Amino acid sequence: MKTNSLSPQEPVAISRRNLLKGGTAAGGLLLASHVIPLPFRQAHAESTVPVVAQDNVVWSMCSVNCGSRCALRMHVRDDEVYWVETDHTGDDQYGDHQVRACLRGRSIRRRMNHPDRLNYPMKRVGKRGEGKFQRISWDEALDTLSANLKRIVKDYGNEAVYIHYSSGITGGNFCRSSPSGSLVTRLMNCYGGSLGQYGTYSTVQIAAAMPYTYGSNEGNSTSDIVNTKLVVMFGNNPAETRMSGAGITYHLEQARERSQARMIVIDPRYTDTAAGREDEWIPIRPGTDAALVNAIAWVLITENLVDQAFLDTYCIGYDEKTLPADAPANGHYKAYILGDGDDGIAKTPAWAEKITTIPRDRIIKLAREIGSTKPAYICQGWGPQRQANGEQTSRAIAMLPILTGNVGINGGNSGARESTYTISI
Repeated sequence: MKTNSLSPQEPVAISRRNLLKGGTAAGGLLLASHVIPLPFRQAHAESTVPVVAQDNVVWSMCSVNCGSRCALRMHVRDDEVYWVETDHTGDDQYGDHQVRACLRGRSIRRRMNHPDRLNYPMKRVGKRGEGKFQRISWDEALDTLSANLKRIVKDYGNEAVYIHYSSGITGGNFCRSSPSGSLVTRLMNCYGGSLGQYGTYSTVQIAAAMPYTYGSNEGNSTSDIVNTKLVVMFGNNPAETRMSGAGITYHLEQARERSQARMIVIDPRYTDTAAGREDEWIPIRPGTDAALVNAIAWVLITENLVDQAFLDTYCIGYDEKTLPADAPANGHYKAYILGDGDDGIAKTPAWAEKITTIPRDRIIKLAREIGSTKPAYICQGWGPQRQANGEQTSRAIAMLPILTGNVGINGGNSGARESTYTISI
């Protein structure tokens, strides 16, 4: 009988076939030793087919208050978002471009899943500021809120209820960009009303001032910028504030590719909106935009670069011809710029140079470019109006498209921020 025992005196040649056969047998014995209670075939199947959680892809949007509302594709597993990607539909051609979210939108998972996020009601149990809270049920929270709301209205009236303005997350029901659009406000409207608020912390001065010039605070759409030949931005940095694929930066690139539009950025900072894509960056002393505009207007008027037909047809108070009869003599805009008004100061480039730190020759060059290029898309961000007398800065900038007849035309603008359609409250 032949056995499998080997003696040192009888060496055996090891072939690839013998090695595989031996390895398979040894592996089978090893596996069988660990799964004796189960048939081999069943154990093998269960060990090679892992259970994978089912993914679910849900369309959502970025709720950060830049206003772009970029599309997001949420990959959900076990009821938790574990991966966020942005829009990948369409062929990414102009008119059918992908609204691709910026880093703020793509990182929204970190905000949603942050360990410090509140997921249930908390009730303060210590003194104010101590940071001591305990979890309560939704029933207790709703009962507490409704009881206090009834008490306040009964004792002090509906005007004692104020819905605090906020806009950090514009996608929620309780923190909308305007409190008047929230569900809480709708509830209070059904309960007798509540105290309102004036303006916003973003645009209160420009929203109040522009209607005195136009009757509204409206500007051309963002997409219309592709029709312009010249973009002039005062304190406007959309590459940071609206950096996504739905924002103005995309249209700026299209304007430069399709119509070779020039872009001039007037800003104390060298911003991401400039960042090498600008034709010129003009640094200015913060808060002196109105002085620069007045000097530009002086050049436009003295060199006959204004659109006189537009001014005569649509404007009141530019010069003596359209000044209301009850207005004081030399109370018109032209007199103010030329130094014939009450202050007696001619708003020359030399005058503005001392205020803005922009050389007078550069001011003259800028004025001539604005006055000779049409259409021109003149716009302003919300930074210039966030100062004392910011209303006057907003109105001063709005005078440039008026003087040059760039209002109400494709590729032009009112001087407001692009795509602004808000009306003063």
